[in-house]
Amino acid sequence: MSKCCGNNDAKFFEKPNAGICDVCHPAENKMSPIEAVAMCPPIGEPKVLTMMAPVVFDESGINLCRTICLDELEDVCQNDSRETIDILFDGLSKCDLRHACKLQLQVVDIDFNFVDPCDCRFSEIVPAKGNPNLSRITLKDIDVTFSVSVINECCKVVKQGMMTVRYLGDEHSCGFDPCTNPSCITFDLYTPYGVAFARENPSGCNKLVPTINYMGFINDEEGREVRCNNFPTNNTIQQGISAQALAKVVGDNEECFAIGLTLYIKSIYFVQYRFKHEGLTVPPKLSPVQDENNDCLDFVCGDLLEPSIRPLSVGQDAKTTEDRDRDRDRDRDRDCCGSCTKCSCAKCACSRGAASN
Repeated sequence: MSKCCGNNDAKFFEKPNAGICDVCHPAENKMSPIEAVAMCPPIGEPKVLTMMAPVVFDESGINLCRTICLDELEDVCQNDSRETIDILFDGLSKCDLRHACKLQLQVVDIDFNFVDPCDCRFSEIVPAKGNPNLSRITLKDIDVTFSVSVINECCKVVKQGMMTVRYLGDEHSCGFDPCTNPSCITFDLYTPYGVAFARENPSGCNKLVPTINYMGFINDEEGREVRCNNFPTNNTIQQGISAQALAKVVGDNEECFAIGLTLYIKSIYFVQYRFKHEGLTVPPKLSPVQDENNDCLDFVCGDLLEPSIRPLSVGQDAKTTEDRDRDRDRDRDRDCCGSCTKCSCAKCACSRGAASN
């Protein structure tokens, strides 16, 4: 005989509270009205809360260096040519680089070439042989996008723009060097909780492939398209394998310059920790110059308001209007009794009487 499915067939689960709270349990074996309305914290305690933080389980660094000649760069704003993989855009030109005294570089994005590969050369992540907790990472044809600041002899920034160049290209590509910029690099990373995935072809197949998240400096969620290359948002921390990078010009002459690139590859996972709650931080506040005295101006020029109720705790010592007025009267009496000779308050009268006697 089949059983009719209804609301009574649902199985309910409940979880105990993390700890005994002095407010929720004012006496033993007694449930307070606060706990009855689900105010007792299911995890953590009023003085010890739970925090989730990204934890780096493993990290490896490597240095690459590539020589770039000005003839190899293509200004896509002037000529929409796709014959080269090294491009200039956003107003940066070869003339700016040729007459620069110094170049300041910031790595804003790296395409590690895991998804939507245009040829047979692409990066990949596979499990290491004999150890399921290790991932073997192979990087090929990575496109690094720099924010370039052109600095003159007076140490002033005279031009800014963007440049994208390829590292770890094949043996026939520009800038190939078997010692400083080989065709590929391979290394192992400790990834006990797995790796992150992305769609291999964002506009077609739903196949997922392992990938590396670059923690960069791009905020635009819509992305900006340059030569059919998208720059998605990348200024966030994500679980899995992530990367950061630093760059600097290590050598230059009239027609060529070398850019050193430091890659930090790390495995990151979010982990919960318990921390002691000692109160909220108070940010500093800018205050205007005080020209006149009134209550509204005193508030604007005064301290910032603070929440008087701690998280997961009953409101105690709350600041009210009466408390504020009482504090103001006490401060006024203190100032009056210390400086004014015509004060009529009882304390001042007693002081003057004692002084006269």
